[in-house]
Amino acid sequence: MVVARQLREYIRVERPGHDGAILRPAAMGSTGPVGASWDAEYRRGRYAGEPPIAWVGTILSMLQAEPALWGGRGLYVGCGNGRNYLPLVDAGATLDGIDLSKEAITQLVRRRPDVADRLWVGDFRTQPPTGRFAYLVAIQVFQHGDGATLSAAFAQAAVLLQPGGLLFVRVNSVATQIYHRHTVVERDRLGGLTIRYDDGPKAGLLIHFASREDLLARAGAVFEIVREPQEVVMQRQAPKTGTWAQWQAVWRRRAPVVDQPAVSTDIAG
Repeated sequence: MVVARQLREYIRVERPGHDGAILRPAAMGSTGPVGASWDAEYRRGRYAGEPPIAWVGTILSMLQAEPALWGGRGLYVGCGNGRNYLPLVDAGATLDGIDLSKEAITQLVRRRPDVADRLWVGDFRTQPPTGRFAYLVAIQVFQHGDGATLSAAFAQAAVLLQPGGLLFVRVNSVATQIYHRHTVVERDRLGGLTIRYDDGPKAGLLIHFASREDLLARAGAVFEIVREPQEVVMQRQAPKTGTWAQWQAVWRRRAPVVDQPAVSTDIAG
């Protein structure tokens, strides 16, 4: 009963501490077709029992090397059911989590009721630019959508981060050997591309695959690079074939604050 009550109430918890700001509470429901797609994946056991990715250790070491940031509040975008979120919290991070999937957050709260008041269901792109986070973690999230959506994600990260704050991003690389049937719907001049999956768990959804140049350009002038994009290539487990590639990179929010578009409009095409 305690957990059930928390599941009803956690989205209404006010969270002071972001320079006095209060984040917008989310509706108790998954957000859009992406949230619904992930609901289904989490019900099928996605990430259940899987260890965190190795990059979590890098995130921790970089944050702990900067006490002013480590002592601040962070935001994990796409925290899911906690695979990578909980190791950061358990290491001492003061970390909020947001996810499009109600099912993911429900599973996470049931697993760890102690973090319920740090979590909410919603789209981070709709959060008002009032709270200034010390750092933001986005693992395999910014890639959902087309190129313009990726640019918008960087722009929103910029207005949520405090000057000097760190942004940790992991996204799909164009080096990925795409497994499921798909249609390419967009190519940009810097080598990035967007596909629509025609089958598989993400059927009907747009996913962006970035080149190094594409990724750096979309981050824009608001950020300075701290850790250059590193490409991690993984072999799919049988019976699937081919490889999956991801970029991992870290940026710092420039100071003074100058909110501006994350990318010029001439990347597409």
